[in-house]
Amino acid sequence: MEHHGGPSRASDTDTHLSCAQALADVAREHRPSNALVIMQDSSTKSSQAILANRELGLGYPAKIGDFDECSAASPILHAAGLSAAKGAHMCVLGLINIFGLPRTEGGALGGLCLPSECSASNLRSEGLKKFLDETLSSESKIPLSELGKQYLVNVRDTIRLGAATQADFTCGSHAFSVDTTAAVVIIITALLLVVVTITTVMEYWMPNMFQGLGRFGTAFSARRNLNRLFNTRRRNKEFRCLDGLRAMSMGWVILGHELAFEASIGYINPFAILPPTGALKGWLAQILFSSRYAVDTFFFISGFLVFHSVMQRLTKGTEITARWVLGYAAHRWIRLTPTYMFCILLWWKIAPLLGSGPMWFHWRGYAELCDNFWWTNILYINNLVPFGYGENGTCFFHGWYLANDMQFYLLTPLFIVAYRRSVKWTVALCTFIITVSTTSAFLVAKSEHWSAADLDGAAVGAYDREGYIMPYFRIPAYLIGTLLAITWLSIHPPGSQRTHAIGQADPNAVVPGMRKTAVVGGAKVDLDPFMASMLETIALLLLLLCVFGGVDADQARPCSYMMWPQGPVLCGSGPEWDTTERATYASLTKPAWCVGLGLLCWVAFQDKAGIVGWFLNHDAWVVPARLSFGMYLLHPIIINVWFQKQTQFFRWSAVDFMLRFFGVFMGTFVAAVAVNLAIESPFSLLTRGLLMPSHSGSRKNGKGRRVTDDRKSNDGDNGYDDDDDDAEEDEMNRQHQTTMLYGAAAKNMGSMRKRGEDGDLRYGSMESYEAPGTTKVVAP
Repeated sequence: MEHHGGPSRASDTDTHLSCAQALADVAREHRPSNALVIMQDSSTKSSQAILANRELGLGYPAKIGDFDECSAASPILHAAGLSAAKGAHMCVLGLINIFGLPRTEGGALGGLCLPSECSASNLRSEGLKKFLDETLSSESKIPLSELGKQYLVNVRDTIRLGAATQADFTCGSHAFSVDTTAAVVIIITALLLVVVTITTVMEYWMPNMFQGLGRFGTAFSARRNLNRLFNTRRRNKEFRCLDGLRAMSMGWVILGHELAFEASIGYINPFAILPPTGALKGWLAQILFSSRYAVDTFFFISGFLVFHSVMQRLTKGTEITARWVLGYAAHRWIRLTPTYMFCILLWWKIAPLLGSGPMWFHWRGYAELCDNFWWTNILYINNLVPFGYGENGTCFFHGWYLANDMQFYLLTPLFIVAYRRSVKWTVALCTFIITVSTTSAFLVAKSEHWSAADLDGAAVGAYDREGYIMPYFRIPAYLIGTLLAITWLSIHPPGSQRTHAIGQADPNAVVPGMRKTAVVGGAKVDLDPFMASMLETIALLLLLLCVFGGVDADQARPCSYMMWPQGPVLCGSGPEWDTTERATYASLTKPAWCVGLGLLCWVAFQDKAGIVGWFLNHDAWVVPARLSFGMYLLHPIIINVWFQKQTQFFRWSAVDFMLRFFGVFMGTFVAAVAVNLAIESPFSLLTRGLLMPSHSGSRKNGKGRRVTDDRKSNDGDNGYDDDDDDAEEDEMNRQHQTTMLYGAAAKNMGSMRKRGEDGDLRYGSMESYEAPGTTKVVAP
């Protein structure tokens, strides 16, 4: 495939001669006219492109030609036996500029169906421009048909349009070929599927052999992993609402990315979607624009669960040593990285093989970024390296979330050490960091003219490159989750139950609004109903304000990529907001969103959130929440493979948009189940216990001697499965022992089938199980 990275250094003669001969061959009289008719009809007309560009001046000013119709000309040219023109392909003008980057204005300027001998570098050649001028002059000795002359005039004018706008052509289908790495990935994927299939078949039909596989067979059994995945029983029932938040946030991320990728390709009816006349000016459109809050929801959940799960496992008097921290970090890396790297390889090496078309050249840029920066993803520093390029300048662009989350995770032991020394000072430290981060974000946003309003053009680009993925601006959401965990632990100390005896302590003095009521065996601590109603109301108002508070910024004409909302031509939020208001929106809404989540979760944890709590606590969210890690990693692959195969711009329709959303969501869900069965669940089970610290690292006994706690440890891996590591380990042992019993029964009694069914019933009743991967939840 040709690389469109800028002007060619070859000579004019070398770059334009074959293309000029092919063009003359097609346009000359007494040549087959059917191919020329198709090539002219499938090409856009330069005069129409110029007019559309002047009238709209936004992202989608012109058509891109008819790629499929142009392809039909190739067999006709091939059958005609022309000496120079052997086939035809589409060359689209304006998807990139002369430097090989997306044009700042977006969209395209037209498309030409040209002989396949014409490349983008040919069309930039001064020699080809001279040839066209001479051929179309009155002194030309080349006999052209009338249609041929019209065709060459359109080609010449479109090339001139590209030169005037510094736009470049992208030519051909941009198909990729299989390289060595892609072949290896295909083989590994096939082997994993074979292993899953064989172990599952062995479990059903060859239990004695399956028994010999031990832990390996149990880990790769599709039957057992599916049972674990779709078992909706949960161990930490107080925190059920987090499943609802996590699953809905995953859908929200997909919804926002669908709109972003559709817009990056373009719409044939931009006035139907773009302000001031389109659908995006309405209140409901704010749900799409606000999808970025889903990432903060994930950070918030992560901050709460990591801190809470680690504190639940640590016992009084233990010490967090360097060895403990090393195991804590290494185990999380081992848990996340196999699935993460497999999905990166799918994105980098496999997805580009799955299509072609005029938009498919985008995959070249995606692959080149991974060629250069794949190692940053393994080290979880891809949000910082390369610095200042934003998520679109990184390999596997949405992986920036995992980098931030890993970095916050590695900082958590510092807060745990501080918490065990002084709760008040830990709260003060978290509050101080949140305040400094938010204040800094506001000051930088104001001085650099950042904007988080999606239609603000260059201001949004600056924010995405310099602020959006930076950990020092994203940590408030994580720490607000940590503060919620500290507050919860102040009422429910580690290891306690909901009905623990709290002695003479007044819970209202610890956390305002809490009360103590007598129950059998002690006292129950819960939230006063009136306070619960007040907190839920405040929480919902905050959340709604964050979602719909930016509607004023989306009423005017959108800014192009190089336009600033406060520039000479008002666009985006320019007519409504000044620099201070844009900075406030960019810096304060994310912490405000997480404060609202914290208040809502505090009420929901104690079953006081009414219908909202019932909705968030519903068992329907359990499976999507468990799959959210895989769905987050896979959904851009599904979207891009589908959308980049388009041969035309999209047509905006709310119904069409939602149908595409459900298609992407279900495709992602199914793909996540497959990855869970082949990679995530098996590797999670096989690597459990590797490099894991003990719960306490080490501690001193009553005589002052240092001893090691032999309980299993926890890495605080961002979710429920940290609390259920022991439960999953026990479950694996139960399943292995059950398999042994099945085999013995089959050998002695010939009744393996019936007992296998009984085993399924016993498995389904496990209350302490949580599926692996529940914790590895992310965002955009």
